[in-house]
Amino acid sequence: MKFTLQNPDYNLSPYTGMGREHWLDACEFLLEGIFSNLSDDEELPLSRRVEFAVSYPQKDSSPTKAYAEKFEGLARSFLIAAPLLRSRPACAIKGIPLAAYYKRVILEAVTKGHKNYLLGWEELTGMAREGERSFQHTCECASLVIGLDQCREVIWDTYTSKEKERICDYLEGFGTGRTEDHNWRLFNMLILGFLHLEGREIDEGLMRDHGENILSYYAGDGWYRDGHRFDYYTPWAFHVYGPLWNVWYGYEKEPWIAEKIEQYANTMTDSFSSMFDREGHVTLWGRSGIYRNAATSPFASAFLLRSPKADAGYARWVSSAALLQFIGREDVFVNGVPSLGFYGQFLPMVQGYSCAESPYWIANPMVALTLPAEHPFWTAEENRGDWERAGGNTYLEQVMDGPGIVSVRLGGNGACEFRTAKCLFEPGDGYVPCYVRLGFHSHFPWEAFDYGGAEAMQYSLFYKEEEKPLVPNLMLYAGVKDGVLYRKAYFDFRFCFQGAASISLADFPVSNGMVRVDKMRIPRGNFELTMGAYGFAWDGDKGEVCVEEITRENARAVILKRPGSQLAFVSCGGWEKLEVKRREGVSPLGQASYLAYGKLERSRDYEYGPYVMVTAVVSKTGDGPWQEEELFPVEKVCYTDKDGYGAYGPVAVHMKDGRVVTVDYEKTEGRLMI
Repeated sequence: MKFTLQNPDYNLSPYTGMGREHWLDACEFLLEGIFSNLSDDEELPLSRRVEFAVSYPQKDSSPTKAYAEKFEGLARSFLIAAPLLRSRPACAIKGIPLAAYYKRVILEAVTKGHKNYLLGWEELTGMAREGERSFQHTCECASLVIGLDQCREVIWDTYTSKEKERICDYLEGFGTGRTEDHNWRLFNMLILGFLHLEGREIDEGLMRDHGENILSYYAGDGWYRDGHRFDYYTPWAFHVYGPLWNVWYGYEKEPWIAEKIEQYANTMTDSFSSMFDREGHVTLWGRSGIYRNAATSPFASAFLLRSPKADAGYARWVSSAALLQFIGREDVFVNGVPSLGFYGQFLPMVQGYSCAESPYWIANPMVALTLPAEHPFWTAEENRGDWERAGGNTYLEQVMDGPGIVSVRLGGNGACEFRTAKCLFEPGDGYVPCYVRLGFHSHFPWEAFDYGGAEAMQYSLFYKEEEKPLVPNLMLYAGVKDGVLYRKAYFDFRFCFQGAASISLADFPVSNGMVRVDKMRIPRGNFELTMGAYGFAWDGDKGEVCVEEITRENARAVILKRPGSQLAFVSCGGWEKLEVKRREGVSPLGQASYLAYGKLERSRDYEYGPYVMVTAVVSKTGDGPWQEEELFPVEKVCYTDKDGYGAYGPVAVHMKDGRVVTVDYEKTEGRLMI
């Protein structure tokens, strides 16, 4: 199962061929898969589950979870159906008239005594476990009201006044009930906003408290800190629900808050456009990767604002390209629905709050279908924004100090690579692998940690008297100075910096990757330190991965090759050995992957030796030979200390493109932030 584009329009959309009708076709395609799991039209839209180890409901889950899964299936599939019905009200899926189906099951879901009743606030509170004070239903009620508004004339306006009252009574319990202090506040705001549209009196102070709380998360450059981390929840939650709330309530009742939401949303579409590659593809990063192309949502929802600043041609290009990135692949779908993975099933990236129906949140960008056919989002010619001037030996860098993200579009290979910081987790936390990395790459998705030594795009520290290696769980941001990004990573950080092992990180881009000039800060001895490149997935159907080694006077390279793609780990100083290992079950792209990495050892405490590791991790598309400056971008490295260890003072990196990049760690400590 995969979406096939019919009659593409390459005049209006020269890169994707996608127009408004193709988006509507994509909605029908997705619903065909969802409805293939229904045995009859009396059922709620649930999927046939294939993953039982992590996703809910589990046998030891709260009893509320069984109802939450059903609500996710209903509300999130409705986010696909509602914008479709707005334009194709007579649409039928698998012979089931779509409007009649959702009109009926939505009413059944809020009707006590019906077999499809999903329980209201009071019932859930009564069966909740100790400490369970908020419910997934709150999130799904927000999706439900978005859908009801999107196809208002087709479904909502056809309910009787008593039926509307029943639905609103149900919604009110969740709109006024306990929520979570992160993006969930927006769910309550939308529920209350919908009730306001329907003429119900709401607690304006409660709404204002939610609104001011959302604004308090704003960090800058368009990004909100979602609770305590930065990730795609900013684009696919804050910048979708915020503009919707402005239209329903904010512009009229809370203009100051609404103005801030609009300002931040416009800032986001500017900075965030730097985080997609030349194909318009999304990079795997952070939690909830199963929402995939939902990351492009703010480029559609920006046009709900009174004064949008987004480029309509770019907005449609990146939204269409990211949609096709996933629905155009067979491995994305299991039993007709998107898998719990990035492409295929991938257990290491699944979180316990997700169920088989959760991926339907890929529908968030479908808010674009509420824009009329004559809107610039649909009529502007596709363009790739700044990518139009990023080619050959160039790169485009975007610094976002607010969230501590520095992204770069690499003209040499068309990839997007971004480096993140400002993240802290408990040692061993399951979220560490999807946040605390040296970088994230659109061509090489992050791989799971196996804690068996070297890890993909991260340092690993193994004290030989300990049982297993350590990886950083804290990444601090020190900003960009003279073209160099400075960060600091701590291993096994718990409560104090004193005595903790760390790495001072410094890196800067070249046209096909990144050069790293990192310095060890490890007080103990008797350890092995490794750093891996990106994982290089292997698909047996596309030929074997080949390993090639090339040596120059001042550098060594290990190149991994598969048809159409090459990745190199290049040591320009500090590493004692370069190695490659094959790993199983850690990649979202295949069962096996290869990892090239550098390794060094220290046998004594306070051992005086090389402190700085100079590394290039570079890649290219195609099977052709590397140019010398592509593979070995560093001409020479000059150190301040007489031994050339990088023990103290600046490090001058002379590049083959003529640059001299000076890395100076002095005063980095005073700039570190989280």
